[in-house]
Amino acid sequence: MPERVWSEKDLVRRANRRLAVLRHAEEVSGNVAATCRYYGISRNIFYRWKRR
Repeated sequence: MPERVWSEKDLVRRANRRLAVLRHAEEVSGNVAATCRYYGISRNIFYRWKRR
């Protein structure tokens, strides 16, 4: 199966969404678990994004 090739626009959009999730946890809710539930992602994914 061929690997997907992401356009620059797609990469920027994905990066901005990840930053929005990280900022929400830090500035709005102050709660990682609540932020993850709100955005529908796992805490493992959240912390992977944060590490990057």
